[in-house]
Amino acid sequence: MAPSGKRSWKTPRDVDLGLQRIGNRAGLSISVLPNGCVFAIEHSGLDGATIINQLLGSPVDGAIARIYMRLEGEAPLPLQAAGPSANVRFGAIVDRFVWEGETRDIRHRLTLSLHPRDTAWLWNLEVTNTGDAARSLDAILIQDIGLGERGFLMNNEAYASQYIDHHVARHPVCGPVVMSRQNLAQGGRNPWVAHGCLDGAVGFATDGKQLFGPAFRDSDAFGFAFGVRLPSARLQHELACAAIQSGQVALPPGSRAAWRFFGLYESDHAEASSDDDLARLEALVWNDIEPAAIALAAPVRSLAQDAPSAVAEPLDTTSLARLYHVRHHEERLDELLLSFSTPDPPLNRHVVLRDKERLVTRRHGTLLRSGQAMLQDEATLCATCWMHGVFAAQLTIGNTSFHKLFSVSRDPYNITRASGLRILIDTGTGWQLLTVPSVFEMGLSDCCWIYRLDARTLTVHATASGEDPAMQWRITVDGEPCRFLIFGHLVLGERELDHESRVEVDTQAKRFSLRPDQNSIWGQHYPNAVYHLVTSAPEAVDAIGGDELLYTDGQPRHGAYLALRTRPVRAFRFAATGSMTDPDRAEQLAVKYQRGIDDRNILAPATRYWEGVTRDLRITGGGNEGAALDTLFPWLAHNAMIHLSAPHGLEQYTGAAWGTRDVCQGPVEFLLALEHDEPVKEILRIVFAQQYEMQGDWPQWFMLEPYSIIRDKVSHGDVIVWPLKALNDYIEATGDFGFLDEKLAWRREDTFDRTAHGDSVAAHVEKLLATVRDRFIPGTHLIRYGEGDWNDSLQPVDPQMRDWMVSSWTVALLFEQLNRYAEVLRRAGRAADAGGPSELAATMRRDFNRYLIRNGTVAGYGIFEVDSSQPELLLHPSDTRTGLKYSLLPMTQSIIGGLFTPQQMDHHLRLIREHLLFPDGVRLIDRPVAYHGGPQTVFRRAESSSFFGREIGLMYVHAHLRYAEAMAVLREAEALWDALQLASPITVTDRLAHALPRQRNAYFSSSDAVFADRYAASNDWQQVKAGQIGVEGGWRIYSSGPGIFVSLLVRHVLGHRRLWGRRVVRPLLPATLREVAMNFHSGA
Repeated sequence: MAPSGKRSWKTPRDVDLGLQRIGNRAGLSISVLPNGCVFAIEHSGLDGATIINQLLGSPVDGAIARIYMRLEGEAPLPLQAAGPSANVRFGAIVDRFVWEGETRDIRHRLTLSLHPRDTAWLWNLEVTNTGDAARSLDAILIQDIGLGERGFLMNNEAYASQYIDHHVARHPVCGPVVMSRQNLAQGGRNPWVAHGCLDGAVGFATDGKQLFGPAFRDSDAFGFAFGVRLPSARLQHELACAAIQSGQVALPPGSRAAWRFFGLYESDHAEASSDDDLARLEALVWNDIEPAAIALAAPVRSLAQDAPSAVAEPLDTTSLARLYHVRHHEERLDELLLSFSTPDPPLNRHVVLRDKERLVTRRHGTLLRSGQAMLQDEATLCATCWMHGVFAAQLTIGNTSFHKLFSVSRDPYNITRASGLRILIDTGTGWQLLTVPSVFEMGLSDCCWIYRLDARTLTVHATASGEDPAMQWRITVDGEPCRFLIFGHLVLGERELDHESRVEVDTQAKRFSLRPDQNSIWGQHYPNAVYHLVTSAPEAVDAIGGDELLYTDGQPRHGAYLALRTRPVRAFRFAATGSMTDPDRAEQLAVKYQRGIDDRNILAPATRYWEGVTRDLRITGGGNEGAALDTLFPWLAHNAMIHLSAPHGLEQYTGAAWGTRDVCQGPVEFLLALEHDEPVKEILRIVFAQQYEMQGDWPQWFMLEPYSIIRDKVSHGDVIVWPLKALNDYIEATGDFGFLDEKLAWRREDTFDRTAHGDSVAAHVEKLLATVRDRFIPGTHLIRYGEGDWNDSLQPVDPQMRDWMVSSWTVALLFEQLNRYAEVLRRAGRAADAGGPSELAATMRRDFNRYLIRNGTVAGYGIFEVDSSQPELLLHPSDTRTGLKYSLLPMTQSIIGGLFTPQQMDHHLRLIREHLLFPDGVRLIDRPVAYHGGPQTVFRRAESSSFFGREIGLMYVHAHLRYAEAMAVLREAEALWDALQLASPITVTDRLAHALPRQRNAYFSSSDAVFADRYAASNDWQQVKAGQIGVEGGWRIYSSGPGIFVSLLVRHVLGHRRLWGRRVVRPLLPATLREVAMNFHSGA
């Protein structure tokens, strides 16, 4: 029996949700939640289970899938016949679900049933006019699409959408039919689904951006009222949906009409979708559903499901001036102020206003991390905060994948509104959900949501502690007191519904204690792990518990929620803290934060931490662009440290591992530029201890202890070079030659266990070099391509190419590092050992020029054959296989690494400027790879991604920054400065009229031309070169890019660098900007 005032429960699995399910003989099943929303459409077969929808429905909030009825009238209104806002009664029997309701004299009955023998389902919507006047109406089906295994989808829904190809075929009766194919194979299969209307559709859409979009983040209204057609245009973006609009009907009083929407699934559709697939519909026979008596009852609806958005008013000019006396880098759309920066010495804060959040495709967000650690550890708390009212998502201590307290916010438009940590407010008129604020203010360790709501101004301030694994939220109300209902969606593991973790609530102390499932990987490695959620104002708490507080009847329904309801208050404070290893320490922290801590005291050590990380670097001079770099610098440092110490990002929320290639670039270059040498040495120790003892290579990625056995078994062909590059960077900067003698362990290939014995770093490098030699194409000194290179979208389809293809970029990278390591050995007094790497580099240069340069131009790749004296060249003017002529990476790397002669440098610089340099930056290749609906012929992801963004969109900022580095090598000051300005989220939109608004304090990893699909990108590619199409910022923060940017800025533009332990100052500034200078507290 639980102690008085305490109770506990476990987080649910699917079986605990009260699902009702129907299934058929074809392996298809549909499950519906007690709230009447679809949980999952799923197919199970011998080869596994596939989820057809994208997001699993929520028992508290519902699902993206819904059916609207749209009624004509003075105020034309879309009403949900099924979905999170549907005012219906619901029932189920063995073969169907039924929703029934009546609104505005229209009675409807919606039936969802499965085909008895085929992988198909039917929505049958019947409507009756019960009024005295004729009414016109139509219907719209919206179905989110995932087409993947559950783990694949929940790892990243946006990524899954990027590989769903939509083809719209015109049927003589059904009209437009949306066919969607998952191009990323799931267990060797390509799942496929078609949606349409048997009675004839007149409109469609293919992505949630078309249907909801940024304006929906604080809206409750579907933006397509009666009479407004769906766009009927294909959009390949990051929220795959099939939306089907029926034809209109005019209903006289007492008359009836019906529409039938269908879904048709294939577990494996090997070919691209085409009009030929319409024959599949012809073979499908639908029988009328036999009438049956079904008991209907009102679904169980939560307060969150019924709560409207609390729509914040914009702050007027006077209020903004009172809050922010000094504003820099004001961003405006016409006269509308969107965002600005404000000083917060020694750092700065970024402020975003409501109207900008309603405009941008990528919602504003930030990651807050706690503590003082420079590297990933088990005591750093990290949480993602989203402007649209997610006050903490993915809150973790330690591993950012396995240790989640709160869930990820999984859709970009706030369609689903019960993920992460949310807040309902009651000002006397019922519960409303806090969504987009009037103002969102971000600091490096805190953020603030300010809501102007009629006569009240409400502030929510979230702060990550600078010394403890803790995060505190403080709510204040300027105006009359109001009630709050704070609720958090729990994961307590890697993914929702995967664990039975323990939640305990102490109703007297007003405290939650939360522990992992002891059978989970987290629980097995950290059996003593515990989170506590506490409040310093227990007297203000009216009720504390689980999901029962989210229902009017107060009954628990096994939801994975904690909830806390206050009395009417003007202030309230609560905090989350814990420990992965020490329950006593967690208890001490809980007591500490239960007493309440002033925000300034929490932030003070955090500010000192960021001062130390940034070395308090300030940039002066350079006009507006120099000032923008000064403002951006601490945010780049923040992004770089998130990438290193809490590895994940805003869009890329999975991670928790170090990529060997990644950690050896941005983090090392960032830390060395700011003279943080000890963390770099520790990175090198960790990385070199991952080297496989027998094969001499590294994994593509690996987790740190205690999860180090979790890693990729193989790696791309270039990965073996990056540890050597990082080692060269470190010794070249510090002159620490003694590190070569430090003994480090290895990894076993069979078990991934760490060896008990170790060898010197120099011995590790010798093994690396021996492996490199073993990987040369026979008869050459050119390393095999293997599993890939940096641009893994160009991995070949033919597996035989792995052993016979060469990446010119990898060769150029290896050439540079061999020469640098030879110089390290010479300076370390090991001249006898330097001859091997130096001679190897010389023979590589000979073969590079012999095989990979033809008619003066370097190729992207060379494909060798046993009987041929010369390779076939790809991404070269002679390439007839792909039609692609120029590849950026080998050109820039050959400049950086000194592989080109001066004449070759000049020639390739001209090629870059003529064919690869675009207004918003350099492209990876001269034009897009051909796309044919998803099947792969030459390249894998480049031919299967339907979304034209990220590296598929060809402007990847990481590669653009390496181009900037090449400009530094060439002493091209103007080109270097321009390149950095285009990578700055502040100045790119000032410089380019076609650069669309984006978050201005976060590194964006790509510049994505806003083509609707791959076909438009190929057909209208010249618009990008001409600057005639908008470009958006891509995925944010999780990249080596911020670290590389800082290194380029400090070491090249501002010219402060170290060589062999000695400081050298040699700025590289445009002639008009010679007054730019840097103040810097060095690490000496």
